Amino acid sequence: MENEPTQDDTDGLRDDDCTIPPKALPMEYPNEVAAVEAMAKCFYQRYDACTAFYMGSLIEACQAAFMSTATEELRPVLVYIHHGRSIFSNIFCENIFCSRTIIEYLLENYIVWPCDVTLEGNRNRLTNILQEILPDQVINSFDVNKYPKLLGIKRIAQARQGDSFVFGYQSELLLEGDVLVRNQVISNRKNVLEELIFFKNECDENEQSFSYYLNIQTRLGRNAIHRIVKYITLNDAINAFTINILPLLRERETPVEICDPDNLFINTILPKLKAKQVISLRLTTNWFCTEQDLSRLNSFSDIFTLTLLNFPDIKLINIYQNYFPQIKNLCLWYDSEVNFTLFHDLFGYLNYSIKRFEVHCPGYVCSHSNPDQCKIAFCGAYEIKYFLFDLSNFPLSPTSDCTNQWPSCFLITIVDLIKYMPSLQYFQLITNMDSISKLLDLKEWIRMTSYCPCLAKITLRVLGRMESDDEMSQKIKEIQNELRTLPQSTQFQVIFN
Repeated sequence: MENEPTQDDTDGLRDDDCTIPPKALPMEYPNEVAAVEAMAKCFYQRYDACTAFYMGSLIEACQAAFMSTATEELRPVLVYIHHGRSIFSNIFCENIFCSRTIIEYLLENYIVWPCDVTLEGNRNRLTNILQEILPDQVINSFDVNKYPKLLGIKRIAQARQGDSFVFGYQSELLLEGDVLVRNQVISNRKNVLEELIFFKNECDENEQSFSYYLNIQTRLGRNAIHRIVKYITLNDAINAFTINILPLLRERETPVEICDPDNLFINTILPKLKAKQVISLRLTTNWFCTEQDLSRLNSFSDIFTLTLLNFPDIKLINIYQNYFPQIKNLCLWYDSEVNFTLFHDLFGYLNYSIKRFEVHCPGYVCSHSNPDQCKIAFCGAYEIKYFLFDLSNFPLSPTSDCTNQWPSCFLITIVDLIKYMPSLQYFQLITNMDSISKLLDLKEWIRMTSYCPCLAKITLRVLGRMESDDEMSQKIKEIQNELRTLPQSTQFQVIFN
C-alpha cells in the first residue's frame, strides 16, 4: 500500500537524473525570494517529488510559521542549506530529503525555507540574513563537506510587553554534512525523520510553555512570581515557571542564584539575563565543569556568594576563588556530621575577600574523639565578619559524645574555632532545644569575646518552644548582662522558634 512505512520511498527520483550531481544555481540572485524561486524550480526539474518550499524571505517564513493563535497550528521553520559542490548534497537529496516519508512529514509539520550557498554572493547574503534574524547562529561557510545543513528554528520570548511576550527566534543545527548533530550519527532516512520529530516536539513543548506561563501569571500575578523567584535557584524557577520567566527577570534585573550550570545552561540560558543579575553560584558533587566552562562563567563578575554541597576536596575553593575573585560569602552544606579539622585546611585557602562564612550540617564530630585534633593550629581567617553555624538540618547526636562528662564540649569547640576569626562582628548559632542548656556557659562566651574584640552581637536561634524554666532564663540574663559590661558591649540574644 502507498502508506506502508516500510516501502522504498525513493521513487520520488527521476531515473534519468539519479546519477547527475546537483549543479550550482546559474547566478547570484539579488534577493531571497528570487533565489528561493530559482532553487525550487531547479529541484522540481531534478526530482519528480520535492518538499514544498516557502516562496518568500526567511523572516516572512518565520512570521508565517508562528502567526496562528492556536498552539496546535504553529510549526517550526526548517532551513535547508544546499551546496552544489558537496559530495553529500546529492546523496542527501536523493535518499532522504526528497523521499515520500520526509516530504509528507514536512508538509504537515514544518515550513521549509531553502537556500543555495554554492556561489559566494548567495553565501554572503545568507550570512547577513542569519545575523539579522538569528544573531547567535554561526554558519561554517568554508568547509564544503559540512553541507548540506538543516537548521531548525523555533520562537522564544525575548522580552515582556505588558501581559504578553515580545518574541524572537532561536535556531538549532540538526544536520551538518552527513552527520546528525545532536547524536553525532551518520544520517539516514529513518534517523533524519526521528530528528525532525524530536525538534517538532521540542517546539510544541516550547509553545505550550508560553500558555502555561501566562496561565500561572494570570492566577498568581507577576509580582508574586517575582517574589517566589528570590527564594529559589534560577534552575528551579525555570522548572516551576518555564523558561518564559527569563524576560520578567531581565526586565526587573532580579538577582539570581544558579546551580550546577552545565555547558548548555551557560550558553543558552545565562545570555538571556544581564551579567550583573547572576550573584550566587551553588555547586554539588554532581557538578563537572571544564576550565573553558569556568572561564565562561567568569564573565559574570558580580558572583559574590559561593555555596558548596558535600564537597570532599576543600582545595577546590582555591580554584573557584581564582575564577570569582569577588566572592564575599562562602556557604558549606553537609548531609553528614562535620569534623572541625576540616576548617584547618579551609582557612588556609580562604581569600581575604571572604567576609561571611556559613556552615550547615546535621551534627559535628566531638573534638575529643581524636586527641590530636585538639593540638592542631588553625590558619587565621582574619577577614570573616559574620559566622553562621547551623545544626538545624535533621540534627544528629555528636560522634563520641562527651557532653555528659563535659557539658560545654561543643561550645568550647566552637570558641576554639572562632578564635581564628579575630575580625568577627556577628555570630549566629542555630540548634535545637536539647542543646540550649549546654550553651549557657558564661565563661566560654566571655572567652569568645576576648578573641574577637569587634564582636557586636551573638544570636542563639533555638528550634522548639521553651517551657517555663526560671533557671535557664536566669542564666540567659546573666550572660546578657555580663557581655554588655565588656568593652565591646556585645549583645547576646536567644530566639526560640
